[in-house]
Amino acid sequence: MAVRLQTWWPAILLGLATIGSYGVATYSIGVLLAPIAADTGWSTGTVSAAYAIGVLASGGVSVFAGRALDRIGSRPVFLATVVAGSVLLFVAASAQHPLAFVAAWAAGSAAIGGGWYYQATMPAAARLYPTRRAAAFSVLTLLGALASPLFFPFAALLADALGWRDALRVLVLTMAVLILPAALLVHAPPAPPGAHREIGLAAGLRDALARPAVWRAMLAVALTAAATNALILHQVPAMEAAGLSLAAASGYGGARGMLQIPGRLVLHPITARLGVPGATAMSYVVLVASALALLAALAGSANVFAVLFAVTAGFSVGLLSPLHGLLAVEVYGEAQLGTLSGVQQLMAAIAGAAAPWLAGLAVDLTGSYAVTLGGIAVVQVLALAALAWQRKASRLASVALADAEAAVTRP
Repeated sequence: MAVRLQTWWPAILLGLATIGSYGVATYSIGVLLAPIAADTGWSTGTVSAAYAIGVLASGGVSVFAGRALDRIGSRPVFLATVVAGSVLLFVAASAQHPLAFVAAWAAGSAAIGGGWYYQATMPAAARLYPTRRAAAFSVLTLLGALASPLFFPFAALLADALGWRDALRVLVLTMAVLILPAALLVHAPPAPPGAHREIGLAAGLRDALARPAVWRAMLAVALTAAATNALILHQVPAMEAAGLSLAAASGYGGARGMLQIPGRLVLHPITARLGVPGATAMSYVVLVASALALLAALAGSANVFAVLFAVTAGFSVGLLSPLHGLLAVEVYGEAQLGTLSGVQQLMAAIAGAAAPWLAGLAVDLTGSYAVTLGGIAVVQVLALAALAWQRKASRLASVALADAEAAVTRP
């Protein structure tokens, strides 16, 4: 036990930090949305805008945080973002004007999301565990999966007992307590000496994005983020539209979240058997099946198909976060792993913010969830096609590299 703890304590601390970062910056705002609107008179749309802007801004922060991870290592990035994010979210708790709240929350959640979500912690873990990355990602994401089960009820309990302002202050302090040990004690090194070229950010991005294997991987991840975010946001109302009660629909939605944990437990054996690309493709197929299960629920046997949805969506979503991290390591390489993971997060943030809104618009226009759920399935099929397209580019690049090396070694 002591040997295991000695080996895995950095991954464990990063996992605890993940619970705090996602728990506050992503999940708690959903619980506090109604209490904030009721107490202040601000519209639900205004409070929701703070979340949406924060999601988009976190993508921009991710690029610069990832660049810093590549150049100077993790500790300065981790410390700067947790301090800035905690202070700004604390300011949001005292905001008296809606624009002040939107600005403080958006900036604070962007700092936390950009510096502490998986696109930052996975590159750090990859460099700390170069020969055991799948296992390290399993530890990190298995703990991270507890963020919503822990913070949803915790935030609700605090809001009922203290009001939203003091609840948010306690939540931010809890987040800081969970994150600071990793920020202070975990130090992932920068890119290996000689691997990182001393070129400007813009030039480095142009060079990387000119490689088809890179931008096609980002396209697959962005399309998956669009499908996943739309599916998760609309899962409960879609099940209600199928005839289930709010309590039943919420129960199935909660079960889907908990079933992410088994998916992460089998990450290592699945990747060992199928490889990272194969496991990713399998997860994409299962995610398509989950959207089709909800679509089938609209036609009848809602409970049966809701169970099928919870199992398939929980399993696939649970696998996708670590699989996308492993795919990034494989495709982007060491030199720009942090930077390109940040760019990937930016693309995913844009797609993940737009897709739920478009899905809701489709419901408003058609009066049904059928088009929305069918569209989500189509988007995920496109993600599968983009992944196959990416694998073709990777194979061609490998052949070209082998030919170039053979040419150099010929007498």
